[in-house]
Amino acid sequence: MTCRSRSTCATCCLAYAMCFMVTLSIIIIVSIMGAIKGPSAVNEMVEDKISTVIDEMMVLEPSSEIFQSWLDPQIPIYQKFYFFDVQNADDVLNRGAKPRLVEIGPYTYRVSISRYNLTFGDNDTLSFKQKTWMEFVPELSVGYENDSFTTVNIPLAASVSVLKYADWFSKMSVSAVASIHGHQMFIKLSVGEILWGYEDPFMKQLQDLAGKEAIPSYVVGILPHVNGSVISSVINTGASNITELNKLIEWNGMTELDWWGSKEANMINGSDGSILHPEMTAEETIYVYDQIHCRSVPYIYKEDITFYDVPMMKFHIPWYTYANASSYPPNAGFCLQDSCPDGILNVTSCMDANFGISAPHFLYASPDIIDSFDGIEPNETKHQSYMVVEPVTGVSYTQRRRLQMNLYMESVDGIMQSEGIRSMYYPLTWIEMGVDLPESLATDYKNQMSAVEGFDDMVFYAFIATAIFCFVLLMLTAICVILQCCKKRGVRDDSYVTMKKEGSITSKTYTDGIPTDIYVKIPNEDIGNNNVTDEQKYEQKCDIITESTVLSNDHTHKHQTDDESSSGDEYDEVLWKVHISETNGNVISGPETQV
Repeated sequence: MTCRSRSTCATCCLAYAMCFMVTLSIIIIVSIMGAIKGPSAVNEMVEDKISTVIDEMMVLEPSSEIFQSWLDPQIPIYQKFYFFDVQNADDVLNRGAKPRLVEIGPYTYRVSISRYNLTFGDNDTLSFKQKTWMEFVPELSVGYENDSFTTVNIPLAASVSVLKYADWFSKMSVSAVASIHGHQMFIKLSVGEILWGYEDPFMKQLQDLAGKEAIPSYVVGILPHVNGSVISSVINTGASNITELNKLIEWNGMTELDWWGSKEANMINGSDGSILHPEMTAEETIYVYDQIHCRSVPYIYKEDITFYDVPMMKFHIPWYTYANASSYPPNAGFCLQDSCPDGILNVTSCMDANFGISAPHFLYASPDIIDSFDGIEPNETKHQSYMVVEPVTGVSYTQRRRLQMNLYMESVDGIMQSEGIRSMYYPLTWIEMGVDLPESLATDYKNQMSAVEGFDDMVFYAFIATAIFCFVLLMLTAICVILQCCKKRGVRDDSYVTMKKEGSITSKTYTDGIPTDIYVKIPNEDIGNNNVTDEQKYEQKCDIITESTVLSNDHTHKHQTDDESSSGDEYDEVLWKVHISETNGNVISGPETQV
């Protein structure tokens, strides 16, 4: 009799199962790692591509997308002016009363900018001229340019400060001229006169007396030369290094300023703020050169915000911008006087009068300055300068640059118009320059970024789906292989057990698996059949049943009936047990009947 070994099948099935499980494990690990790392890797590639595209878009070259918008800006820029009307001028002059101020505004102007005479030079430089002019916008204002207020008499107050250490005759002469023209320290002027200037007869007569070298012009205003002004600049295009984009190299022919007291204070840092470089970070300080401040003004990171449903960063001017050296020692170079008030930047060295620049309503100034007036109410929300920046592109979606112009007034002996006045900075106007990009630009950007994020999600779920699919498929395949292998009949291999009818073993070939007990089913009638010779081999298709199977069934495999006899007669089968040596694989005993 010959029968296929069950150990051969078990070993075969185990090998198949192990191969599938190893393959399954590798695929599962790769899929999980892909789900974890895949989106970030894809995202890195996409971000690198986006960064390259943005750099090419933002660089200041004629072929870039941003260039035409920078050359001739069409985004509305508005400049708003708020004026302080002095309600009790007589009491301030005659009794030294605290000035009572009423804020009136805004008076709004549309700012237009044109850049021309462009020259591209070596080292990524671009030189050009920029013209700026303003047009009054009544519909965005509380009144008209001919509205008038009581404000500080700028030419007289400036003359008093200049003559503080002059001789008695000069002081008396100026006082006499002021009296002839009926000038006092406060004067009623219109919005247009305060801003853009007016021909002052007092200054005209002083010019006649002192000469044009001493008094070049008798047109007086706080911004007489700004509207229609032309400034020349040299900037970096950002072609080689995008972080240098729009960085000022020269301003009006100067590579550094010459009106402050230290090298650091005279540095022209940053840009004009019209364009910022891409890839902004919260750690960096944005410097914007401002003509009215006469210096580069810092903007530092404040917070992350959502603007137009797009994640952005907010930067603002810090308190120390206007602090004196006592409060902030690095500002020592900005103080050229014996003492500088905390919260006001004196810009006399770069302007024609004793002006001081502060935040609106003296925000960040010392309490004694704020308490010197009625009607001064600093509010960080209303009066702080800030810009909201999308950090990837560096595009500033909104800006509010706010400052207040103040004029120093003091009492000087010999000039009777100044007698009794309290020596301090008087606020003239505070200014807000605002620009807001349309929401449609933010929406377009948000949609593009959402597409990138959606692609990352798609990659993640694709890896997860692959892992689940492979797990299910390979598990089912492994189960099917094991079941099919164990149930298959009549498969011939090289593992045979050869037995005589008496039960002694004449030979054995055992070529696979680990030696173990083998069970075979032999038809009962053939055990005692004299027709089976000692040398005749009986080959039987049979089920291979391991010992564990027999034991798990409590040896219930007793005499059975099989209807598969070719003669149609019923015959019994008994379960036989053969013992295999674990040393050399030879059959050492058996077959034994398992009852």
